[in-house]
Amino acid sequence: MARKKGAAENKSSSEVSRNFIDRGDYIEVVPPLGTIRMIQKGSAETPMNWHDAMEYAKNLKLGGFTDWHIPTIEELKTIYKIQKICGIDKSDEFWFWSSSDSQKDPDSASCIGFFKGKNDCNNKIKNLGDIRCVR
Repeated sequence: MARKKGAAENKSSSEVSRNFIDRGDYIEVVPPLGTIRMIQKGSAETPMNWHDAMEYAKNLKLGGFTDWHIPTIEELKTIYKIQKICGIDKSDEFWFWSSSDSQKDPDSASCIGFFKGKNDCNNKIKNLGDIRCVR
């Protein structure tokens, strides 16, 4: 009896592999990783509260693109996992905002500390965090 191939075995190497192309201010992900097509290479110059971070993303223009946004918590988890292989692993000193509200407190938003990968939530007004936008 022939063994059935699993889903991962059916994928070609081109479907599994990704290229991370350094475009200067951002990394292009080819093919896209979920909803992530591009990742801001650096972060905002200074940490800021969540509301200012949302405004920063709204006004960000990189590579001629103006549709950058603060990543959802799921997108931010993905960035944490791939940060070293895509060339943005200089983010180990602070935590980053997500656009996702905390499920515990509507005045807080989810965030990830990139130094340990800890998923947490912080007050949107009182706390400061770093920002790395995606599109």
